[in-house]
Amino acid sequence: MTVLTIGLAAVLLAAIVTVAAVTHVQLQRSRLAHAADEVALAASDAIDLDAYYLEGAVRLDPEALADEARAQLAASARREGLAGAVLVAASSPDGTTAEVTLALRTPVLFGASWLPGTVDLSATSSARAAP
Repeated sequence: MTVLTIGLAAVLLAAIVTVAAVTHVQLQRSRLAHAADEVALAASDAIDLDAYYLEGAVRLDPEALADEARAQLAASARREGLAGAVLVAASSPDGTTAEVTLALRTPVLFGASWLPGTVDLSATSSARAAP
């Protein structure tokens, strides 16, 4: 009877740890996706002002887009769980849409980096500039 009880306790403990690990990774993925949305929205504000005032055209300035993306990521990374987030790419494929990709390596178990196992997460988001 004791062996059966210990075995059941071990199975229950393994199930609880698994659920907690999956929940942690899912929350990190959600945080990263939210940060990618914020960064893309901030990057879409980086319009080329010279082109806008001279021609009335809304075009994104690639250098300003990357600078805005980095600045917003630095602000977003101060929140819990996003300290290790990095900007992988910030570009404008059509000149009016800001597209950013963020990456984050997170520990699997309870956010403890000293425990074994990590997961690489990435999130891509886009936002369109409008006059």
